[in-house]
Amino acid sequence: MHKIVAFLNAEGRIGIADKRISIADERISIAKGYIGIADERIGIAERRINIAEGYIGIAKFNSLLINQMLY
Repeated sequence: MHKIVAFLNAEGRIGIADKRISIADERISIAKGYIGIADERIGIAERRINIAEGYIGIAKFNSLLINQMLY
């Protein structure tokens, strides 16, 4: 009888552990989603930095042209 009760208790604990693992898996999936969003935002920021660097380059080039025209 004790072995049956111990077995049922173990089965119940395995079921609880399975539920906790599935909750953890779900949280990992959510975290991966947030990482994906963050990666996307980093990509957008990098593109904006590249555009800004392009504008800086154009401004420097224009400044050189103006300086050459003045002197």
